[in-house]
Amino acid sequence: RQTPRMAERGLAGEEGWLDLRLRLFADAGLVGLPNAGKSSLLKRLTRADPKVAGYPFTTLEPVLGTIETHERQVVVADIPGLIEGAGAGAGLGHEFLAHVERCRLLVHVLDLAPLDGSDPVPNHATVEAELHDHGAGLAELPRLVCLSKADLVTREQAEAAVTAWTARLGDAVLGVVATSAVTGAGLDDLRAAIVRSVPPDEQEPQEAPEVEATHRTYRPGAASAFEVSRRGPGAFAVEGPAVERLIARHDIDNEEALRYIEGRLRGMGVIRALAAAGFNPGDDVEIAGTAFELDPAAPLG
Repeated sequence: RQTPRMAERGLAGEEGWLDLRLRLFADAGLVGLPNAGKSSLLKRLTRADPKVAGYPFTTLEPVLGTIETHERQVVVADIPGLIEGAGAGAGLGHEFLAHVERCRLLVHVLDLAPLDGSDPVPNHATVEAELHDHGAGLAELPRLVCLSKADLVTREQAEAAVTAWTARLGDAVLGVVATSAVTGAGLDDLRAAIVRSVPPDEQEPQEAPEVEATHRTYRPGAASAFEVSRRGPGAFAVEGPAVERLIARHDIDNEEALRYIEGRLRGMGVIRALAAAGFNPGDDVEIAGTAFELDPAAPLG
């Protein structure tokens, strides 16, 4: 067709709704209550530049930073602060916790001297409860506890807190470190603990499970099958996915398209099947809800 006067029409497509959730990939995640000092820690541990301010909910989106040593490179994520009920979705809890799901290590940042005068013990329990309620294996992830803002207490108080929390949590955590983003105290210890505690990238190879072979029969042209039936005197119907798709793809008001359709019907064997069913030139043939008056003896033009 050097000068075509017809074009195929597109078939009806499929549509639906997809719920996409973005989850960042990080080796370690800093979790804790709002204003626990997570952003300040990330800024001092890495070269990241998160927003730091003296009020809760400063961080509204996760921020990534990288710890690089001669041993390995570790990506650390500052997760927005969690509040009570986050596991049930409160305060965008589901969105924040979804980012934690892909972490391999959690660093629970706990404020040693909360400005609101709250007790660090129930504060710790609140965050851990939300991680447990969210599920997705967060409760089983290895943990470090970082006692932040150690500059607001005396050195003796910070050391006593590390001893107390180590005894309280026992084997539930990999270590407890007191830090100060202001003075830099404990940051090297925390950085080393994170690098040391993140599980290795390479996992033991697992043998592929044996899959029982299944027998399948391939029938070429099954999708091109059609059925011819008589609907009455001088009336026939042709049904089948291929012939119905052929009609749907072409403009039946276009003469050249009609000639093309008839040629395709011949090639598919539809005309031959109609003749075997008693079809006579000029009889009506219904395909995909449209009736055609076919005359196979007439030239295609």
